[in-house]
Amino acid sequence: MSSDRFLLIKPWGYSIWADVDHIVGQLLMAEITSRTPVVYWGMDSLYSESLTENSFELFFEPISEHAPHELTRSDYSYYPSTWNSHNVLMEDPDKLKWELRDLQDMVATDANVLVSDVYYHVSSIVPLIPERHPLYGKTAHQLYRYLFDKYIKIQPRIIDEAKQFIYVNPQFRDEKPILGVHIRANALVSEIGQIYNLNEFYHPNIWSFMNNFECRHLFLITDHYKFVREFQKIYDKYETLIVSDSRKTFLKGKVHPNRSNFPNQRHKGIELIKDTSDIIKDTYLAVQCDYFIGNGYSSLSNTVLRMKDWPEKNIKLLY
Repeated sequence: MSSDRFLLIKPWGYSIWADVDHIVGQLLMAEITSRTPVVYWGMDSLYSESLTENSFELFFEPISEHAPHELTRSDYSYYPSTWNSHNVLMEDPDKLKWELRDLQDMVATDANVLVSDVYYHVSSIVPLIPERHPLYGKTAHQLYRYLFDKYIKIQPRIIDEAKQFIYVNPQFRDEKPILGVHIRANALVSEIGQIYNLNEFYHPNIWSFMNNFECRHLFLITDHYKFVREFQKIYDKYETLIVSDSRKTFLKGKVHPNRSNFPNQRHKGIELIKDTSDIIKDTYLAVQCDYFIGNGYSSLSNTVLRMKDWPEKNIKLLY
């Protein structure tokens, strides 16, 4: 990649894995435009805790060897024209207008620094891959697998926490297969569609996996205690259930500035860094499972799918 062509990937502003999904799409953009990607989550990130820290690196290793401040040069050109060397690390409050953020224009620009702060799914970028490019012809899922493996590296301290969880839960070290399950509260289901309750399909699928694949243990990830109690009532008697020790209240998104006293005026102030690290830890643990059932509308469940070469029969996302 050229030494003076960069793609600065700024936060989209949603849950941790939704923001990573935004990053992965832009990593594909960097690959097809021969730009060096640099990720910067500053004060416009939901996860910022200081004025000077790149909060992306609280959770993941740097994407490249270049630091964000290296892109603030007076001799550099920028696209969109909103940006310059003085404001490129700040937030654009008008980004949701999507002005000057057309994908084809982003591919075509010759600016030194291309800035991306809006979300495009990988599948929307696929048609822009040139036929001569080595990634041409790959499916969106194949591209996700490639990009996750190449770029998304969880910070070692979070992996160490996951390994500690495995150490204190001997069921995870059992030779019998483990089924990971991620279930969201009904609120998400209601937002997606009200025709049926998606969560009613979990238990039949769990029993099918456990019977067909002789799963001995079930690792539960959920954002609501009612599901912990429900699963304990059903599965504890079989001594199969392993419940994540992470907090059960996941980040819901932005809150009104008047309701927050924290530096970036967005997060709820509930030990956000720890909570987010726990979500990443749970995702890592789910990937260690032999089988997985998740919510097809959930960023976490989709990330589990994308972080591992699952045999098709070993994973099911419910829709």
